[in-house]
Amino acid sequence: MPLLPLLPGRPRLGRAPLLPLLLLLLLLVGPARPISFQLPGKARKCLREEIHRDTLVTGEYEIGAPPGSSTGPSANLKITDSAGHILYAKEDATKGKFAFTTEDYDMFEACFESKLPVG
Repeated sequence: MPLLPLLPGRPRLGRAPLLPLLLLLLLLVGPARPISFQLPGKARKCLREEIHRDTLVTGEYEIGAPPGSSTGPSANLKITDSAGHILYAKEDATKGKFAFTTEDYDMFEACFESKLPVG
């Protein structure tokens, strides 16, 4: 599943009913498209993409409330390279932006972990 860039014709990711996430990833060298997916309580969803060396990667994310819920959800977000180096991390994230420049051609991964209780 891609982290960047988002390709045309990609289906919605996931079908779980609890935590819809909106992830807007922008890549300056190509067109950007928002993606969204739903994440159940205490679940984890990772998106991966190979990115070329010396590429500026910027992104914006927003975590929305589950349908019918009045409380705002949060999730942990971590972006790493294939060696496990943390490029961005945020606990109890609800909305934010990130940016980094790649040093090498590598596989990058953005992982969201739901903070909602199961059920």
